[in-house]
Amino acid sequence: MKYFATQHFNNLQSSQYAKEKAFISTCFRMAVENQFDKVKLRLHLIDSLYSTQMSKRYYGIEELAEVLKQYSDEELIREANKYISNEKSEVLENLFSEKYGYNSVGQKEKKAVSLISKYLYFLTGYQFPIYDSLVKIAYPKVIKEFNIKTSYTKITDANFVQALSKLNQLSEINSFEKLDNYLWYSQKLENNSFSLILSKEEHLKKIKLG
Repeated sequence: MKYFATQHFNNLQSSQYAKEKAFISTCFRMAVENQFDKVKLRLHLIDSLYSTQMSKRYYGIEELAEVLKQYSDEELIREANKYISNEKSEVLENLFSEKYGYNSVGQKEKKAVSLISKYLYFLTGYQFPIYDSLVKIAYPKVIKEFNIKTSYTKITDANFVQALSKLNQLSEINSFEKLDNYLWYSQKLENNSFSLILSKEEHLKKIKLG
């Protein structure tokens, strides 16, 4: 699995995905004086390019930004490192368990685990696990294919940090960046979805050739 993760990681370096990832990272390094504006800008960018659907909720991004602005980048990085080391982090536990935004009838009904995990992924320099629908689908397939012995047979929004941390260790990949790339890339290939995993030129050529 470690070999394939490295291969997929290398294949993605010239892809549209890599360009968007680099663009988000650049924006994370931008100096914005107002903390709320800085956090909100980052959230909007991730939501737009990574399709977390948060913008479809009323006031979802604003509410999450209000919570995140209470912490400095350094504080969140420290809490993230604690959490992936299996230490308790009330900050992250509260962030992941709260609901943000409202539906069409003014009710709070959804958490923001995917968006927060991606926010922390970029904030830590790609060293925090991402939780999303593709990773959720890929995980049980991967542990079965490579006969990974783990107590986590599937991942949920409650256990994804522990489950992916364990897989990262057992697979000897030891890089959340490469692990996420592998899980995501494998599902893109399986679904014949090439818009992000190829470069613009390669993708347009593939479309024209049918």
